[in-house]
Amino acid sequence: MEPVKRVRVVDSVSEKLVSAISEGRFDAGAKLPPEHDLAEMLQVSRNALREAVRQLETMGIVTVRHGDGTYVNRVTGNSLVTRALQFFRLGGTTLIDLVEAREAIEVTAAMLAAERAGAGEVEALLQLVRDMDNLIAKPGDYVEKDFAFHVMVVEASKNQVLIELFSTIQDILMVQLRKIMELYGVTKDSYGYHREVAFAIADKDSEAAGSAMRDHFRKVAKPYVAKVVNDPHLNSGGEGLT
Repeated sequence: MEPVKRVRVVDSVSEKLVSAISEGRFDAGAKLPPEHDLAEMLQVSRNALREAVRQLETMGIVTVRHGDGTYVNRVTGNSLVTRALQFFRLGGTTLIDLVEAREAIEVTAAMLAAERAGAGEVEALLQLVRDMDNLIAKPGDYVEKDFAFHVMVVEASKNQVLIELFSTIQDILMVQLRKIMELYGVTKDSYGYHREVAFAIADKDSEAAGSAMRDHFRKVAKPYVAKVVNDPHLNSGGEGLT
């Protein structure tokens, strides 16, 4: 049970740090205080603080500049901060939990989209797939189309509960996708499954759409999120705060 307890402590520290950002104690672009001072300010251990900062970096909320310090990202808006707070307040939540929740939502959404998507939505999905094909060598641009594809599939399900559930995690999803692309550039691994999902929806084949989306999560999304979580560069004991 010890690993579960450890994750909850780090998430609690992450929540405290995001709350401080949300409350305006650290503005966008600001450099965070030195590690010792910040740990004292938040009343947490320095080890837990280091892990929490690395977690927020993975989510795109802060940037660690080794040898310089940790900065609050200027792209962090109220929406992302709010979603991050919701994320950590789930208790014991990890990025693996997030991708499992996405699978539960998006497999069902893909099946419903195959039954309910209109001609315009189908064409939009197929166009996104064509765009992704042209951007395989450009991960930074590819990820924008990747994100739009997942949003479109959920919206095409026309299930308001699924759409609302997805909206609560889509900001964190975007930073997660960006981090995976930045570290591993998985466009080739990702593209084929998106193509299969789109074609199955176009063919109104609900089972094939759900199966292709499930394969995408189990053969690409989950393994690469696990790499992010276990990456020694992201999870080493090296100094991030100065």
